[in-house]
Amino acid sequence: MSKKEEKKKNNKPKLSSKENKRRLKELEKQAKLNEDNYEMVRLFKILLGVIGALAIFGLIFAYFHGDIFKKKEKVQEEIQNIEIMAGTAFTKQSGNYYVLFYDFNGENKELMEKVHSAFGRSNSTMKIFKVNLGSELNKSYKANTSEEVNTSSNKDLKVLDPTLLEITDGQVVKVYSGKEEIVNFEESTIKSDNSSSDILA
Repeated sequence: MSKKEEKKKNNKPKLSSKENKRRLKELEKQAKLNEDNYEMVRLFKILLGVIGALAIFGLIFAYFHGDIFKKKEKVQEEIQNIEIMAGTAFTKQSGNYYVLFYDFNGENKELMEKVHSAFGRSNSTMKIFKVNLGSELNKSYKANTSEEVNTSSNKDLKVLDPTLLEITDGQVVKVYSGKEEIVNFEESTIKSDNSSSDILA
């Protein structure tokens, strides 16, 4: 190094210790900011990765379960599989619906369950409600003989086990009394997959 350069170097103004401390603090502050920014970017990338992985997993799950990418068939109005009290049979709703009366633990249980499920397989929008004639609250509505049967009003209602009533706007329009009549209706009107012989077997 030449004398001229050495002299020039020695002529540089020296920083005081106070200025050095201030500069050091600024550098530390800048380093901390850079570190914080790096951490934020890193966390953001991790978050994006997790969201992306969940989205991919969700799409795969939906694909294999037919929720997405498969043409959704037009589903018929859900048939109401609701047990009701016999005293409310005439007032469930407006329009047309059916009420199936039978003892849920009686000898016709399996047969009536098959008939009831046929409503669910039907292409129509027939609505059906069930009444348990074996329930203590409904036993007074059960007729012991065909002479006792009365479907003129809710108050005087008496039906055999089993009975299917077709009701329109609070009025009984058709009575299917006994398992043969009910099965014939199920076979001819509902067009279930089971034949009456299979059901009665």
